[in-house]
Amino acid sequence: MGTRLLGLGLVARTVNNWLTFRPFQTQVGSMETVPQFNFKDVLRAPAAALSAKQILVMTMTVVGALVVYDAFTYVGLAISGDDLSRAFGIYGLFPFDGLIITSIGGQIAYWLGVGLAVLTFMLGFFAVSAINIEAIRGNRFLSPRQAIMFAFKRLPQIFLSELSIALFVGLIILIFTVLGLVSRIPVVGEWLYVLLFALPNFIIAILAIFIIFVLLLTVLLLPAVAAAERRGETFTAILETFSTIILQPFRWFGYTAYSFFAAKVCGFIYAYFAYRAVQFLIWSSSLGGGERLGRLAQSGLAHLPVRSDLARETFNIFPGIPFGVDLRLMAGYPSDSAISYFMAFMLFLIFASILGYTLAVIAAGQARGYVALRYIKDNYSIAAEEALFFTDEPVNDEVETSRDLRISRYLGV
Repeated sequence: MGTRLLGLGLVARTVNNWLTFRPFQTQVGSMETVPQFNFKDVLRAPAAALSAKQILVMTMTVVGALVVYDAFTYVGLAISGDDLSRAFGIYGLFPFDGLIITSIGGQIAYWLGVGLAVLTFMLGFFAVSAINIEAIRGNRFLSPRQAIMFAFKRLPQIFLSELSIALFVGLIILIFTVLGLVSRIPVVGEWLYVLLFALPNFIIAILAIFIIFVLLLTVLLLPAVAAAERRGETFTAILETFSTIILQPFRWFGYTAYSFFAAKVCGFIYAYFAYRAVQFLIWSSSLGGGERLGRLAQSGLAHLPVRSDLARETFNIFPGIPFGVDLRLMAGYPSDSAISYFMAFMLFLIFASILGYTLAVIAAGQARGYVALRYIKDNYSIAAEEALFFTDEPVNDEVETSRDLRISRYLGV
């Protein structure tokens, strides 16, 4: 009899816990799928990136990178003595094709803007990687603001990592430059250059080429490595980046190739639905507002580079495969009115969100791929770590009411 009453008491307590949502309170952070530490984790990148906060972060990144690039490009044109109003009339907000900067100072300003734009993209990749890695750790509630602030907090780590690698390459170039100067010594110099050509200079040159190659790849991988690194150490980020590419090159290239393929296909699907959504919005609004709303959208679209390679490939499924949407058919005549420029800005935000989702897929693939590769090469599970931005709130014990006490006494528990 006592055993039966004890069983009834346990059932009553279990039912009470479920009615008060206690299991949800104690396991609120365990909603991410357990990683498999293989290619299956990277397969989820397109679905994981299809979230409002990740698209928002990368959309802001695209806009921020464009602002930085435009600012330094027009500074470079001004240094070269070009008339800015005339230059803006030619290039607009997208000074990519046919850009000519003559002076050395202007070219320095331009390439500095390119470097800062790339750094801005790396910060966006870092923020999206942080969202994915925190989700793998059990925290799916990292907000876009927290991710962006975390990226700016780790900006010195990313910048110093890139700078350290670049300075090491610069040191090798300096050594070879000095060797070239030594070769100018009559007779002895050329002999010294030839004797050192194969060993060690050739080996050093191979090392330099490899480092330059990895430096280019760090744009993709380093943000994910830095986002997973808990202490923000520059040397650890560099070491993990190099070790991942050296020890797991085929897996990393396979994961990266898939993420680019998935980003292009899923980005095209997103672009197609965005295009049809804009068409539907304009058509349904014109039923009440008339054809002027359609002409307004067409004039706004005319301010954007719809004939550029970037726009064409964004709305095309693959380069060389003519299957997609031609934005040129939708563009009208540009207008100098303020409302036309503002409409162009609204349409650009939609276009930036398409690029944002495409880049978010790549960033999510890098983050989830690095988690898998870290486990494969080091047998270390990032998923087992505590989340950086989330702690389980203590759940108070349930307060037993007088009715609960009467039931407990009746059941003998």
